[in-house]
This record gives sequence, C-alpha cells and structure tokens, in this order.
Amino acid sequence: MSSLRLWVICLSCSLAGGNWLLQCSSCLDQALYSDSKIKENVEDADLQTLMQQIKHIRIREFDHGEDEFFNKFFSRRQLGIMAHELKPVMPTAVGVLPERRWTNPKGVTNQTKNVMLVRDTHLLFAALGALQLLAKKADVWDEGIEQLFKDNTAIVTEQDDNRRKREELLEQLVRVVAKVEVIQFGFAKTEESVARVEGAMTHYKQVQQERYDQMLASADMLKNKSIEQDLSIAAFQEDFRAAVDREARADLTEKRKQTEAELEVQLVKRSIEKLRWEEEQKTITLRGEEERKKDEYSTQKHHERVAFETAQKKAADLELLSQQEESNLRQQQQKHKDEKELLELRLKSDERRAEIGLQEAVERAKIEEEGKIKAARENEDVNTRMMQAEQAEKRAQMLAAIQATAEVASDWVHTVFSSATNLALLIGSIVTCLGGIYLVREMAILLREQLNKRLGRPSLVRMTNRRGTMQQVGIGLLRLLRLRPPHGAEFNDVVLHPRLRQQVMRLADATSSAKKRRMPLQHAMFYGPPGTGKTMVAQRFAEYSGLEYAIMSGGDVAPLEEQAVTELHKLFRWVHRSSRGVLLFIDEADAFLASRKNTGMSETMRNALTTMLYHTGTPSSQFMLVIATNRPHDLDSAILDRLDESVEFGLPDIDARKGMVQLYYDKYIAKPLRLPTVSAATTMLRKPPEQTSGFRRRLPGSPKPQIPREEEVDEDAMAIVANRIHGFSGREISKLFTSLQTHVLYSDRAHGRPICTKSMLLEVVDQKVAEHGRSHEFQTTGYEYRHAEAHNHGAHGRGGVERVAHEVQMNGTVLSKGAP
Repeated sequence: MSSLRLWVICLSCSLAGGNWLLQCSSCLDQALYSDSKIKENVEDADLQTLMQQIKHIRIREFDHGEDEFFNKFFSRRQLGIMAHELKPVMPTAVGVLPERRWTNPKGVTNQTKNVMLVRDTHLLFAALGALQLLAKKADVWDEGIEQLFKDNTAIVTEQDDNRRKREELLEQLVRVVAKVEVIQFGFAKTEESVARVEGAMTHYKQVQQERYDQMLASADMLKNKSIEQDLSIAAFQEDFRAAVDREARADLTEKRKQTEAELEVQLVKRSIEKLRWEEEQKTITLRGEEERKKDEYSTQKHHERVAFETAQKKAADLELLSQQEESNLRQQQQKHKDEKELLELRLKSDERRAEIGLQEAVERAKIEEEGKIKAARENEDVNTRMMQAEQAEKRAQMLAAIQATAEVASDWVHTVFSSATNLALLIGSIVTCLGGIYLVREMAILLREQLNKRLGRPSLVRMTNRRGTMQQVGIGLLRLLRLRPPHGAEFNDVVLHPRLRQQVMRLADATSSAKKRRMPLQHAMFYGPPGTGKTMVAQRFAEYSGLEYAIMSGGDVAPLEEQAVTELHKLFRWVHRSSRGVLLFIDEADAFLASRKNTGMSETMRNALTTMLYHTGTPSSQFMLVIATNRPHDLDSAILDRLDESVEFGLPDIDARKGMVQLYYDKYIAKPLRLPTVSAATTMLRKPPEQTSGFRRRLPGSPKPQIPREEEVDEDAMAIVANRIHGFSGREISKLFTSLQTHVLYSDRAHGRPICTKSMLLEVVDQKVAEHGRSHEFQTTGYEYRHAEAHNHGAHGRGGVERVAHEVQMNGTVLSKGAP
C-alpha cells in the first residue's frame, strides 16, 4: 500500500510538471520516442528491482533558496526529491549538468556549474514498472480473496449441515434414551413382579406341598376339595397377573409422561438456542453493514473534502495566476510603450542626422563640381592637346598591331599551304574538333537518357535492361559485326532438361508472336528448389521474346509498409511507359503474395497484395508477369488464378549435370586460366607427345610442370563428377568450380603456373559433397559441435596429432598452422 501511494505521488508530480530539484523544465528524452532504429540492447526491465528502488526513494518537502522566475507562479514550499539522496538508490536517474542558466524574477540571468539533474522520465517509467508489479500481485491477491470467500462459504454451509445433523442426532438420542429408560423401568418392575410371583409361587408350592401332604394324609378330604382349590388357584393367578399388569402399566405410563416432558423441555431449549444463534448472526450482519456504511460515508466525505480543498486551491491558484498574468501584461504593455517611444525618438534623431548629412554631402558635391568646372575652363587648351596626343598614340598602336597580325597570318598561311604535311595537320585538326564537338553532343544526349532512365526507374526494380535508341543501334551494330551473339542464341549457354527446355521455348515463342500481334501476354510462375536457374531463364526469356525485363524481390515490399501501395503503382506506371513491353519478374514472390488466410499477415501486406491483384486482373499486351518461388503452396489463391502457365524447375539430372560441369569448367577454369578444355585434353591424349608439346604455355624462367597421364582432366573425370554431385542445384555446381578455381590458383605457387589435376578436382568435389550433406543435416537435425579430442584422448606423439588433425578435417573443423 505504501508503494502504491509513493507511485501515485511520483506520477502526479511528473505529470503535473512538478518542480524537481535543480530542474526548471522537462528535457527531451529518448524514452519518450518510439524510434526503434536508434535503440539497442532492448530487454525487459527488472520490475522487482524497480519496486525496491521506488520503496527507498525519499519524498522531501523543501523551500527554494533562490528567487527563480519559475517559482514566481508557485509557492516556495514544494515537494521534490533530493538528487544526492536519489543517486545511491537509483544511479541511472541522476546526471550531472555542466552548466544551468536560470532567470530570477527581476530578469537577471544567472548560471550554476556542475548541477545534479534528476531524470523525471526514468522515475516515471520506474513508477510504471512498480505499478505493473503491484497490479500483477493484486491479481493474485484478488484470486486468493475470491478463493477464500468461496472456502468460507463452503465452510459455513458445511457447518450448517453439521449443526442440522447434530440436532437430528440429538433428537434421536433423546428418543433412544427415553425408550431405554422406559424399557429399563419396565424390566425393573417386571423383575420385581417376577420375584414376587416366584416368592408367591414358592410359598404356594410349599402350601400346596403341605396341602398335598395333608391330602395324602387325608385323601378323602382332599379329593372333595381339589376342584375348589384349582378354582381358587386359577382365580389367585388371574388376580396376581391382573395386579402385576396394572402396576406395570401405571409405572410405564408415568415413565412415558416423564420422558415426554423432558423431551419437550429439550426441544424448547434447542429452539431457544437456535433463536439466540439466529439473532446473533443478524446482529453481526447488521453491525458489519453499519461499519461498511460508516466507512463508505467517511470515505465519501473525505473525497468530498479533498475535492473541495482541491477546487478551492485550484480556484485560488487560477486567481493568483490570472492576477500575475494581468500584472505581467500591464508590465509588458508599459515596457512596449516605453520601448516604442524610445524607438520613435531614435528614429527621429536618425532621420535628423541623415538629413543634416545629406545636406552636407550636397553642399560638398556642389563645391567640388564647381571647382572641377572652373579648373576645366581654365585648362581647356591643355586638356585638348593631351587628348589629341592620346588618340594619336592609340591609332599608331592599333595600326602596328594590325600590320603584325597580317604578317603573322600571311606567314602561317604560306607555311601551311607550302607544305603538304602542315596542310594535312590543319585539316585533321579541324576534323578532330568537329568530331569532338559531335561526340560531346552525343555523350550529353546519352547521359541525359541514362539519367532519365535511372532517375525514372522505381525503387522496387533491382535490375532492368531498358535501353535507349543509341544503345539499341549499338547492339544491332555489334550483332551485325558478329561481336555479339545473334538474336535467338540467348539459350545456347543455358543447360536445361529437354522437356523443360521444350516448355520454356514454347512459351517464349508464343510470347514473341503475341507481342508482334499485340495480343495479351500470358502470366507464368517458375517454381522449384533454390539455385535451379529461375532468374537466369527469366532474363534470357525476355531477351529472346523481345521484351524488356524488370527484376524485383518480394522481400523489398514489406519494409516499405504504408508506401508499398504507392511504390507498386509507380512500378506499373513505369511498366506501361515501355515501348517494347516488359517482363516483370518477381523473385521470392511468396514474401508478399502469401495467402490471406494467414492470420499474421499485416494490413499493409494485404493492401499490397490487393494492389497487385488490381493491376494483373485483366490481360495486357504491355507486360508479362513471371513470379518465382520455392513455396508455391504459400501463394494466395487469387494470385494462382492470375497465372496462365506454371513451369517447374527441378534439380538437374545426370545429363544436365554433365552439361553444367562442362560449361562451368570451361567458364571458370579453362578460359580464364588458359588451361586446355576437356575436349582439347581428350584430343591430346590421343595424339603423339611431340604434337602436344606446344599446346601448354608456361611462364618464362619457370620449369615445365609434369602432369601424369592419369591426372589429366578428361571426359571420364567429368562423368565421375556428374555422378558424385547427385542432388546439386545449378548454383551449387557453379560454386563448386569457383572453389576449384582457388585451388588451381594456389597451385601457381608450387608449380610456377596454374594447373588442374584430376585428384584436385575430385578432392574439391568430395569436399563440396560433404558440405552439401552437412547442409541437409543442419536443416533436419540441427547442429551440435563435437570436439575431436574427446575421441582421440589416448593419442600421443606425432602420429596421434596427425590422426586428430585428419579426423578434425573430416568433421569439417579447420585447424590453423601451429594450433595445439
């Protein structure tokens, strides 16, 4: 609760622009800006630490020792934080200001050196962090209180059930005790009756025995009286039983009445207890309700009092502020009035001074002009003679210059025309100057066209072959001179599967025919694994069909955000300005043409996709859309509906790999390094040694390298390479031969010239095959480093080091020279 109050105080002070110690106004802080480009090491703050720091901050109340202009509008007694007390608790919230300037109420500017500055935004966000921590704890507390209320409710319900069960059990026990007591009393009476009956029977038996004896003695007498005795015995028994029954019934009735009376007493006591408990519960409830109403009433009154005091203080502050503003306005008006009067006096004084200076200048000019006129009149004849002499001298100099120029020109003409060499040099110079002027003019035109093309090209276009008229003429001239491959030979150096080549050529011929007839162009999709030549085929496709190509990447659209739609519109306007038609190639198209079913797709990307769908919705003879992707299943269904052809670029088969191996070997190894091609090497193997002596060139002064016959790179070696690189893409095959190029150049140090052997070629191939396998392993199972020393712990001496180095090399780890 104390932390919450402290946070409220800090937040109210910071939001209200409180006068922190030695801080007259809020400074600009990067914490208030959301520019993530200039922020580094972004991580979550430790809320627990911020909470502890907020707890230990001391809020002080102090008087300002200086009459500062800022304090003119507020009370000198204010709340704040002492910077030297805050620094041990929160060092990052306190800084040292080299110099602080402030103004006192009289308008005098003062300065203070090395002032400690409190960073209010740091305190604000620390308070926000502490509030977040308290909010999280409050959620836990609320859940605990709700669970406690639920548990208390369950306990009260269970207690009520137990009380009711106890009362029922007590009633049953009372009934059982009453029955037991009645039964015990009946048993006791029965036993007494039985004892009396047994005594009576014993006595009766004795009497009967005596009587029987007497009857035996006097049988005759007993015989006559036996019937009477039996009747008397039966009557006695009936009387005895009736007496016992009456006595037992009376005792049982009395006992039952007593038990019923006690049971009624117990029921009355229980009802009284129940009523007393209910009254106590009602009393407790009423007392709690009264206390709650009392607290609410006191809280309401406190809030009303605080609101009233705040309103009163606010009204007083507003009144004081209005009075101060009125006073300041009056002072400002008086100051402006005084300054205006002073300025008017200065202007009048300056105008008077300027008038006096102007009059003085006019008088001085008049005097000087009059003096000059008087001197000219007095020296008129002298000035005339001087002017005539100057004119004569100038005429003589001009005549001499014209005569000298004519002599030089005549000598130059005589020299030029008297010698054929000089005349040829003159004509050549004139032609060179005219040619230079023409060349400069054409270069200016070409530069203007290039600038227009560069400046007019949209930012999304990474590469294009849009050319001007002069470039088209130059390319046609180069083709005419056979310095450039003719039209139709664009796919000669492209290695494709026969079926794929047939499909691409069919689509290219159809596109060329449709372009000539101004028919709508078809849109296509190139899909397949990376490095299979989709971009290269698209470029050659455009050149073959007579279109310009513009290559863009789908990943360039997302960083544009809101500008993506505008840039796409610019792109299509630029495409429609082409006179030859454009093949728009979108590489990695799934980056912004993904399916709209993806919930993580941003609104800007949806707008960009909608813009693309708008421009490709109707067939056009101006452009052809070709998209390339490695994940065609991620594309939006509407984009797939716009495509007329789908061309799959798979990994090259064995024949295609042989062609690529031959092509890249000639391109990166044989031609630039002046080594024999595979076909030439194969021919050399079939010729006598004396015919091949002049084929290989070696550097002057270097020994001729001797390469064994089995180390020659021939068609069999190329076939082995093509078999080993199964699963390689065209890009991987190209990188294989660029890596081989480094090995060949390194051999120049040992042999004096670059050489390429079969073992060197196969070694590089094995290395690239291992890298290819590791790349697939990284994608499937990830990477886990395994130190080679753990597997060779027992290796000692040079042999052990060599085995370790060999295993490290096989595992792909490179050891530098001299490494342990």
